[in-house]
Amino acid sequence: MMKKLGCSTILYGGVSLGEALQGISGTGYQSIELCARPGMAPHVEIDRSASSYYTEIKQKVTDYGLVIESLAGTGGIEFGSDNFDRVIEVADLLGAPAIAVGAGGKSDDQESWGQFINSINRISLRTSQADIKLTIKPHVGNAVYSSSTIIQFMQEVDRDWVGINYDASHIYRSGEDQDPVEVLDMVKEYVATLRIRDNQDSRQKPIGPVETQIPGKGVLDLPAIAAIVKTIDQVDDVIVEIVGTHAGTDAPLDQVQKIVDECYDYLKPLFD
Repeated sequence: MMKKLGCSTILYGGVSLGEALQGISGTGYQSIELCARPGMAPHVEIDRSASSYYTEIKQKVTDYGLVIESLAGTGGIEFGSDNFDRVIEVADLLGAPAIAVGAGGKSDDQESWGQFINSINRISLRTSQADIKLTIKPHVGNAVYSSSTIIQFMQEVDRDWVGINYDASHIYRSGEDQDPVEVLDMVKEYVATLRIRDNQDSRQKPIGPVETQIPGKGVLDLPAIAAIVKTIDQVDDVIVEIVGTHAGTDAPLDQVQKIVDECYDYLKPLFD
């Protein structure tokens, strides 16, 4: 099944949302991960009181021929806190069908695991009331980081409202020497959203330079990953997410745009 290509606004973290949408749409992408990440990609401010601020963002996205695949980040609000209702409210105002967050917690720590699961179940009960799915990215060093922890996690949460935000590069760097292709095939029924990039020829935890995150310039078997992704009916969009051009990196806009274009040119044939 053909998948739509999207792009996270984190790549454009140092410029305005309008410039990000123009660049993403102009390349040919069809959807976005819309970031509310202070200090990295503050394209949505969670604490605005006027609902018109959010409806204007929603309209701006539509005007560029794009759709919001998810709201990424919490705008600085602690996950699991009582204030998290505000993040849900903002996602609802934006029309975002999912909120994408990191796994949180600590690897191989039972106390941390229990606290994390409790937070997920409490928050997903609230997101379900807004018809919004909570998607969790297995992440190096976090509670959910490998095939076994993904499976265990999904057995302890509400699968109707919680899913996995799969990023093969994090599985590659998990410390478990796992094959991201094999892991995706094992857990594909749990995948609700999906991020894609490449990875340097190293399983060290740091992601490495931007250059080796560009699809086709690292060591991940992205064609094999794409072949599996195309069989996952519940996933409509594949989102490019690369770290290293966000706010604070001083990456020039023309350089960011070149990267975004290069990602599209490599990935488009894989998902058609």
